Amino acid sequence: MKTRFIATILSLALALTLVSASVLAASAPTAADLKTPPVISDLEIHTDGSGFAWFEVTVQTPANVRNAIDYYENHELGYNQAGYIGGIELEVSIDGGEWQVTSLSYSPNYDQDDDSWNGIFETMYMDELHVNSVVKAHARYSGADAAGNPRYSDWSNMLTLNDKVDFNASAWALDTLAEADKLGLIPDSLRDADLKQPITRAEFAAVSVRVYEALSGEKASPAPVNPFTDTKDVEVLKAYQVGVTTGTSATTFAPDLLLNREQAATMLTRVYKKVSIPGWEMSKDSQFDSVFSGMFTMPAPFADDAKISAWAKPSVYFMAANGIINGVGNNTFAPKATTDAETAIGYAQATRQEALVIAARMVKNLG
Repeated sequence: MKTRFIATILSLALALTLVSASVLAASAPTAADLKTPPVISDLEIHTDGSGFAWFEVTVQTPANVRNAIDYYENHELGYNQAGYIGGIELEVSIDGGEWQVTSLSYSPNYDQDDDSWNGIFETMYMDELHVNSVVKAHARYSGADAAGNPRYSDWSNMLTLNDKVDFNASAWALDTLAEADKLGLIPDSLRDADLKQPITRAEFAAVSVRVYEALSGEKASPAPVNPFTDTKDVEVLKAYQVGVTTGTSATTFAPDLLLNREQAATMLTRVYKKVSIPGWEMSKDSQFDSVFSGMFTMPAPFADDAKISAWAKPSVYFMAANGIINGVGNNTFAPKATTDAETAIGYAQATRQEALVIAARMVKNLG
């Protein structure tokens, strides 16, 4: 057993005395809160050099789950009413083996805030694990219901490690695509797709949702009512509910319409605004212009700056300033097709691999 493994601090007290009313959760958690999973990223294999190996994984706990934990900590009857959330489990498959469940505890390498449930967690030693193991992993919260029976949240996003995925992509993108995969940014709809092809609005919505979840630590939920008549795609409805995309009309989304580079930059910038600017909503975007402009230093203009749409320029230069979207050569950005000839050859269309590469850069550079 790993000698530096620390005892779990995730067991929740059923009653606390002399608790100020100001720290009590506002309301009892709902069934949906108790099913909400964590968001995980940065799965790593660590070893002490003597053959013992274990996992470390970054866990982000959604706000509604933290509220549930606070409620049970600060209400004597919390457990009796609905049960409680008491720990985090990681389910892993190592080198194609059977799935196995192991508990997670705070890593000694992480100086956590007490009871934050956010940070770096680790497992016990795992005998079959080695630094080159091919791993699939996801996580869930564990606890008990009011009768003392085990209860669990839904499973989190899936992470892969050392998976020998043969991406159908250009050679220049392969390394970053592997990073995107490790960060959980590749939607299932793109995993086996030709990533050199242009990306559609629906596909990019799915990528945007993954970026939102990675940056915010919150799981996106689909809109309860579908406003669109031309798609039922759950990822589109998640992006719509988050507030980072709208339809092409009040009732249509045009899921198969292709995106250009300035549109891709703008949609991902909305994700960052949603995560980073309190109170930001797409309908109020113009009210936050001064806040957003103060978040980066404007780089030198691209040579084709005049071709960048006015509504897209802040996003394009925000992305460029943070090293997320680069030009295409000769200091040009290629924001969109402006002639019939350019449209015919697919000029400035964002490809699937480009979308995933900028998604990975965004999470790494701004996370």
